[in-house]
Amino acid sequence: MSKPCLGAKLWVRSILINSPNTTRDSNKVSPVVAEFPEPADLLNQLKARRKKSRADLADMEVVLDILENH
Repeated sequence: MSKPCLGAKLWVRSILINSPNTTRDSNKVSPVVAEFPEPADLLNQLKARRKKSRADLADMEVVLDILENH
């Protein structure tokens, strides 16, 4: 299994940071319960934004697993 590419990591991080469920009050971040898309849907969104991305379905599954268990 290949490692997720840096572009995919940054893209997922930007989604989490810009999530409307994240609130900042006095520099504190409240916990966010997120529902993530299916790995195939996430891969399709990534490929739509970054045509040359080398990420594959297995990479998306690993990324989602990391996010769910973090």
